[in-house]
Amino acid sequence: MINVSCDRCEAELSFEDKFAGQKVACPHCGDINRLPERAEFQAPDQPKPMDRAAAKGLPPDDGPETSVMTVRPSLTRSRPVVSALFLFGPLALSIALWVSISSDKRPVWVIIALPIIGWLILAGWAMVMRISTSLKVTNKRTVLNRGLLSRSTSEVLHDHVRNIEIDQSFMDRIFRVGKIGISSSGQDGIEVQCDHIPDPRKMKEIIDLYRPL
Repeated sequence: MINVSCDRCEAELSFEDKFAGQKVACPHCGDINRLPERAEFQAPDQPKPMDRAAAKGLPPDDGPETSVMTVRPSLTRSRPVVSALFLFGPLALSIALWVSISSDKRPVWVIIALPIIGWLILAGWAMVMRISTSLKVTNKRTVLNRGLLSRSTSEVLHDHVRNIEIDQSFMDRIFRVGKIGISSSGQDGIEVQCDHIPDPRKMKEIIDLYRPL
């Protein structure tokens, strides 16, 4: 048996030898801990593998789970034309409505109130869409959270990542947004997938630093 203390809550944990060298979740606090390798497979003078993430100034691979980055979908950067229409659409509609009304019955509030109401509605919708989805990268795993009232979560441990896919159109590359999909060695399909992510290639580079060589 492998006996260790949790990096975060310091609870005493016991795992079978077959989990040696792997990352496991603490049943008490949920923190991801890396178990030591079995002594019989370790050479006495074997150097410790270089922590590539720490060398880049990021939180180290070992130790308590720490957030590295959290991103949310960027609707304006991923849909610039649609965003421009949403920005000027309410104003154009209010002007058209104001012009269509006879001059002696034109209420001044139309040109002022309607754009403001339209922008408030669109801003509220965009805010809900943005805060209902988040993609969080820690030094141990990548976690996708969806939902506002209801909630769904998907996660992949960095040690288990098999492939990271990035999909970007020409416009996406200009505005540095795109779709990212992460699959693990234990599943056939993509487990974590999120659209309209800012700078997905930077996120891939960070995850790769925590993946085993």
